[in-house]
Amino acid sequence: MGESKMGNGASSWILHMAFIILIANLWGVIIKEWKGVSKKTTTTIAIGMTVMFISILIVGYGNSLK
Repeated sequence: MGESKMGNGASSWILHMAFIILIANLWGVIIKEWKGVSKKTTTTIAIGMTVMFISILIVGYGNSLK
C-alpha cells in the first residue's frame, strides 16, 4: 500500500520499509525497551539506525532527481 500511495516504483517501498524500521527502533528507545542491554548492542543499534537514516536521505534525494 505504501508503494502505491507514494508512486515512485520500488524505491518508494524501500523508503516505506526503512522508515517503519527506523520508527520502530526509535519507539523502542523511547519506551526503554532496550534498557539493560550491553554497550555493544546499543552501539550496533545506533549505527544501524544512522545507516538507515542516511539511506533514506540518499534514496529520497535520488528520487527527487527524476
